[in-house]
Amino acid sequence: MASSSPKRAIIGFIFVSIGCIFLLDNLGFDIDLPYYLFSWPAIFVAIGVVNLLSGNSRAAVIFFGLATIFYLHYFRIISIRTFWPVILIIVGFFIILRRRSRPKNISENLDNYFDDIAVFGGTEKKYVSEALQGGKVTNIFGGSEIDLRGSKAVDGAVIEVFCMFGGVEIQVPEDWKINMNATAVFGGFSDSRQKISETPVATVHIKGLVLFGGGDIKS
Repeated sequence: MASSSPKRAIIGFIFVSIGCIFLLDNLGFDIDLPYYLFSWPAIFVAIGVVNLLSGNSRAAVIFFGLATIFYLHYFRIISIRTFWPVILIIVGFFIILRRRSRPKNISENLDNYFDDIAVFGGTEKKYVSEALQGGKVTNIFGGSEIDLRGSKAVDGAVIEVFCMFGGVEIQVPEDWKINMNATAVFGGFSDSRQKISETPVATVHIKGLVLFGGGDIKS
């Protein structure tokens, strides 16, 4: 099994660090750190960093923008009561730019193992591997669309999925046999392919956990 990527390790470290500091603070420990580093605006900064590391630059920009507004309010430079419409303006521009800049042709990736992460954002990837060994999909308040129709899977390849308040759509060839082992809690994971070959060339296992989210296999 492939080891965790540096990007995934950094993102995990960010969440673990923030969680530990908030937990220690709630338990009454005196954390000698500037409060503004671990206030609510800092959460927007952390989400922005996660999206930046995940390649979602536009989502990163919007969260950095929100953090800036809340920090300006925190230091009493502006008042949120007066400038809260700016948040709607930032979100509106983000939606407009995202729609206009949506690529018509997604670049093809030749990796034999993929590691896709979407946190408060979305990703769209296409893989054309000649020997796909599997991959990982992590969505937290985000969504992913993974196109594997141009790939050839190694028999027994494993795709690990974790979705929390998010969803994933995986597009696979008709001649793959999908073995579903994903656990869904207040969510679901289904194979919605209209045509499935009676003579599959490879068996691909999909396992993982879906919390308040969903997953779909399509062709």
